Amino acid sequence: MMSEIYNTFPVPDDKIVSDHVPLCGACRYLKKRREDAMKYCNTLIAVKDMPASLKFYRELFGLEVAVDLGWCKALTCGLTLQEHFDEIAGFPAETMKYRSNTMELYFETEDFDGFVSLLDSFPTVERLHEPRTYPWLQRGIHIFDPDGHLIEVSESMYAVACREFQKGAGPEETAKLIQHPVAVVQAWFEKYQGLKKNDLTVCGTDCGACSCYGTMCTGCNACQGKVFHAPEGKACPIYECAVEGKGLKNCGECGMLPCEIWMSTRDPRYSDEEFADSVNQRIQALKK
Repeated sequence: MMSEIYNTFPVPDDKIVSDHVPLCGACRYLKKRREDAMKYCNTLIAVKDMPASLKFYRELFGLEVAVDLGWCKALTCGLTLQEHFDEIAGFPAETMKYRSNTMELYFETEDFDGFVSLLDSFPTVERLHEPRTYPWLQRGIHIFDPDGHLIEVSESMYAVACREFQKGAGPEETAKLIQHPVAVVQAWFEKYQGLKKNDLTVCGTDCGACSCYGTMCTGCNACQGKVFHAPEGKACPIYECAVEGKGLKNCGECGMLPCEIWMSTRDPRYSDEEFADSVNQRIQALKK
């Protein structure tokens, strides 16, 4: 009976005695809990300097104040910052411990490299370690906020799975590599396959192979070249030249391929060899 009392999962109907039979205290609580639908609301962390904490979460994570209650501010992600927590909770101020290694705030991003680049521009932010790749192939980093709260920022596991799909791995192989249930990875694979259909961009890039596709970006074709990495409100220079300037379906119809615009819009993260491979793959894709 004890395991059922403290079980946080819904109790099946056949485990609850009918209404006309006297219930023990535990069963009455379980039955009432089902009716009242208790729910988890958010996570609250104690902060000493609200302006400093707000600046940190706004500039690194893009969070804003959703509800402002003075000492207490709820951010747009659901995280709540609380000043004077010792007074409210009744803890002696000297017992407050702001640097714990028994919990963390966990964030995921579809653009891990972009986050690390942003983090590099904040040299005062303390890092527990540099970016690392875990045994399940996910890249991540741990940092501390101004009050010493531990934060993990990692790429999404869907992005990790897509990277393996792009290499040719199927759902079962990927599930083993990233240590996830096959059913979960199968669903991701079906989503990946669905996104890949008819999503070859003007420059021959496969949108479905990009971890940002479907989250940060709707794809080159859908947004008419106004992809997330292009200047706001403007189309990618390649799309602008081929489609809007020359009226072509894609760069494969242009006799100047690869052109100067292709060379000037290379991903700065690519080495010369990687960029050359990328250009060749895109040309081959456009010829199919």
